[in-house]
Amino acid sequence: MKKVAAVLLFVITMCAIPAMADNPPESIAGITLGKNYDSIRSMLEMDSMDSRWNEDYLKRVEIEPMEGYRSGYIVVGNCKRKNEILKMKLNYADDSVEFFDKIYDKLNKRYGSPADWRGNPFGTLKVWKWSLHDEKGNISLILHHFSGEDDSITQGNSIKLSRPGFLTEERACWKKKHPQPDEPSIPAKRKGLNWYLPY
Repeated sequence: MKKVAAVLLFVITMCAIPAMADNPPESIAGITLGKNYDSIRSMLEMDSMDSRWNEDYLKRVEIEPMEGYRSGYIVVGNCKRKNEILKMKLNYADDSVEFFDKIYDKLNKRYGSPADWRGNPFGTLKVWKWSLHDEKGNISLILHHFSGEDDSITQGNSIKLSRPGFLTEERACWKKKHPQPDEPSIPAKRKGLNWYLPY
């Protein structure tokens, strides 16, 4: 009887996995991965569009505050998938741990147990990551909570959705189109104080 139950459980589990893999998320709050950012232009602070340091292959645009979210941004391609949304981060208006737990429970039921935990032992940082797949490749889904004192970490609750493979392709495309010039060799060290003086 135990063997039959174990086999039945295995079959049910194996049948459930493809169903989850066939329906990974692509959208949050009307923002969809792979769409041109023009599809949500009214939601964006267009004056904020900029590339982060050393990431010319991507453009980041801030999202206007909207119902249920206090802030956020999208990242769009600047090479192979120019102006396509490749990543998004939305910061929830509700910063409570209770809200975080509710969102986690919903995601866990919808996509199964997350693949990765990145929290701290103090409970001030809680990060769950799901790695999901569809015919286009990998989708990363990250749920984040922080209630500590570090200003470099986003406070409260946030959610990220991205296609890591597309981000990597953008970088490769940019490097191919914009090869780095050969670095000039460092001059031999000059003797005495001359090393410290302009020449």
